Amino acid sequence: MFLRLNLQWRVLALATAGMTVILLLSAYLHQIITRTLIDDVRYSNAISQTVAIAERIAALRLFTDHAALERDIRLVANSQPDFVQIDVYEAAPGGGLVLAATTVPGAPRIRALDSGATDNALGEMDRSMPGVVTMETEAGGVRHWIMSVAIDQRGGAGYVTALVRKNSYSPMIGVVQFQHNLVLVGALAVCACFLYLVFEHAFRRPARDIVSAMTRARGGSFSARAPVRRPDELGEIARGFNLMMDDLSARDREREELLERIREFNQRLQGEVTQAIGDLHAADEALLQAQQRLWRSERLAAMGQVAATIAHEIGTPLNSISGHLGLLARRLPDDPEAQRRVRIISDQLESIVTSVRALLRRTHKSYAPFERTDINTVIVELLRFVAPTLDARGIVAVADLAPALPPVVANRDGLQQVFLNLVNNSLDAMTEGGRMCIATRLDAAAGMTEIVVEDSGPGIPADVLPHVFEPMWTTKATGSGFGLSIARDIMTACGGQIEVDSSSFAGARFRVLVPAEVIHGA
Repeated sequence: MFLRLNLQWRVLALATAGMTVILLLSAYLHQIITRTLIDDVRYSNAISQTVAIAERIAALRLFTDHAALERDIRLVANSQPDFVQIDVYEAAPGGGLVLAATTVPGAPRIRALDSGATDNALGEMDRSMPGVVTMETEAGGVRHWIMSVAIDQRGGAGYVTALVRKNSYSPMIGVVQFQHNLVLVGALAVCACFLYLVFEHAFRRPARDIVSAMTRARGGSFSARAPVRRPDELGEIARGFNLMMDDLSARDREREELLERIREFNQRLQGEVTQAIGDLHAADEALLQAQQRLWRSERLAAMGQVAATIAHEIGTPLNSISGHLGLLARRLPDDPEAQRRVRIISDQLESIVTSVRALLRRTHKSYAPFERTDINTVIVELLRFVAPTLDARGIVAVADLAPALPPVVANRDGLQQVFLNLVNNSLDAMTEGGRMCIATRLDAAAGMTEIVVEDSGPGIPADVLPHVFEPMWTTKATGSGFGLSIARDIMTACGGQIEVDSSSFAGARFRVLVPAEVIHGA
């Protein structure tokens, strides 16, 4: 099972492992150094003992008493456990060396070393002092020193040769090594605890503070801040986090202010849209009423034209019939039956004449009283009325209105009806969209206010121009043919006129002339 460790324990484990390696190396080096020092001490002590034996032999002249010599070297061997064997060689009278005494009689003899001796395979022959030669050797897997000290006494010479263990176990070495290792383990435990406390105080607690501040910030608290405990890397992180939170708080305040402005703007926009919709509905209602008035006027005009035509067509025959009836009545004065029938016919003729006159009175045009009217205002209101229709058909309307026009005295509804009729004709002509322009100007010389309505439609054919103002004349499939005729009658009633421009202009162009107030008042 994989053990998950946090950063603190990972760092602690890594530091402990590093210190353990260092302490193991220290223990190993300590052991080597300790053994080396002890070996040096034992080496020096062995040389000193060997030299002391040689000096004792020379001083006491023990070559003359071999029994005393053997007791002496056995005493040294027994007191020094490292001395495995001690051999004493005496120079023979005829040359060479003979064994004078030994501590191990049955053991192989230790050769005597001098300056002419050959080094062994280990290459460790050493001459520590004059007359002393040492060499390391190995026997049975154990390293030994061979030490030879020359004896020079009066009456004889020779060598003391000792075999000394090099790697002998020393209880002192084990105790020192154990105590040293114990100290190292204790130091390792103290260092680990110290590192834990330092890491907990210097890293873990600041890290928890930063994580806690981040958690509060993630929960939506823009006031979350991490305490800056020290000017180290974690302090830099805490300061950076606090600066980031300051920026986020400022941006949050800006966002709230922006959202508040957007809400206020939406409320104003909604109010304006509501007002615009209301104005549009009012404009649509006004346009519908104007179109209904125009339609009623055209219907009444049509009825008037039909009634006038009927009155004209039947008036002459009725007059002729009435005259003949009078002649019949005078020629047959004595015929009661004929007189009765003539009276019946006369009464019916009078009834027909009365009905025709009543129809003419009902369809007779009556115009409202004149009033002071601003032409530019009438045109602006008209364009506002028809704006939705213009937009729906892709028609661009342009108003080129002259400023400071004097008012005219005319029937306002009648003028609006004239302009609405001209605009409707332009709309019907531009089925694929186009451009319409209404311009006003003052003709001071003529005392007239001129209104020009033109469009970019196909225009009016030349053969149709003479008939545009005739009643019941139209080129449209659904037209009544009375629109322009009624417009001419309205303009005539207010002292003005309407005419079609037959110039080379591509579309249709109409000119409306209305007397200005100053001229009309004069």
